[in-house]
Amino acid sequence: MGIRTINSQDLPGSTTAPATTTPTISLSSATPTFGTLTATISNHASYTNPNYSAECTLADSTVTVTDANIDRNLESDGSHLASTLDITDTNVSTAQRTLTVKAQEFVDSKQSAAATATYTPSFIQNKYVRITGVNSDGSATANYIAMLDIRFYDAYGQSGTAYPTTNLTANDSETGIAVSQGHLFSATYDAWKACDSNTSGTMGWLLTTSAANNWWQIEFEDGTYGTKPIIKSLKIITNIYMTPHSIKITGSDNADHSSATDYGNFTMAKSTTINIG
Repeated sequence: MGIRTINSQDLPGSTTAPATTTPTISLSSATPTFGTLTATISNHASYTNPNYSAECTLADSTVTVTDANIDRNLESDGSHLASTLDITDTNVSTAQRTLTVKAQEFVDSKQSAAATATYTPSFIQNKYVRITGVNSDGSATANYIAMLDIRFYDAYGQSGTAYPTTNLTANDSETGIAVSQGHLFSATYDAWKACDSNTSGTMGWLLTTSAANNWWQIEFEDGTYGTKPIIKSLKIITNIYMTPHSIKITGSDNADHSSATDYGNFTMAKSTTINIG
């Protein structure tokens, strides 16, 4: 039974029907890389000042993302919630998830029926993994990459085994791993300088590159890595000279990077640490 009074004072009643309309959900990706995606309530306008409860679960009912860990967004005027929910699912399982969402309008006493949508996290697993400088819309740009350090991890949250597993002293100094970049301004800024753990000066810097050559790449060689590592997170430390608005992460099993898989665009900033996944 709902609460009718507090300290003998009547509470205002709802002038609208309970939130019986079921949300309609669309996902930004059915196979989100690093488990990061956005859910949009496409019939958001049918509610008056709604709140949404949501959680992500596996088939056995294990909760992979709790309601408290799903981020809500506000409308541009800040007056109420917007139609999107941002989800980062770091559960180690690679199985399909079910996102469940319910709506509840302000002063209503019950939630709507549940709406569901499914997704399965995807991960990078390629011979060649490439970081390309792009504009915010994903288009090519000659605004060059400048990275003090980069590491690829086989677990979420920049944990587990980091690749390269050593601090490089040359592009091929670690057995089974080779790094390269599409343009070399000088040996001072060669690709391996982004993997030497020196974050106070040395860097991989594609100064004066063209848009077509604005990329940095790691290769997991067949002789050592018959099965390529599954990459679940990255850490990139940028230099003040990092100028792209974004980077694009792609993977391919071909040396010319043809038939590449696009793992998404990520906003970059100068002189900062960017954790992805």
